[in-house]
Amino acid sequence: PNNSIKDDAYWERRRKNNEAAKRSRDARRAKEDEIAIRAAILEQENIKLRLEVSQLKQETA
Repeated sequence: PNNSIKDDAYWERRRKNNEAAKRSRDARRAKEDEIAIRAAILEQENIKLRLEVSQLKQETA
């Protein structure tokens, strides 16, 4: 009986740890996705600004 209580406690800890690990992985993936989206937006803005700088240089040349 004592062993089965220890086994139950062990498997409950494992289950909780697995859930926590999954939450952590999901949160990391979500953060990575958010960073990738932000990087794409910034790249587009950078292209636009470089074009604007180029046009302004031509106007003042």
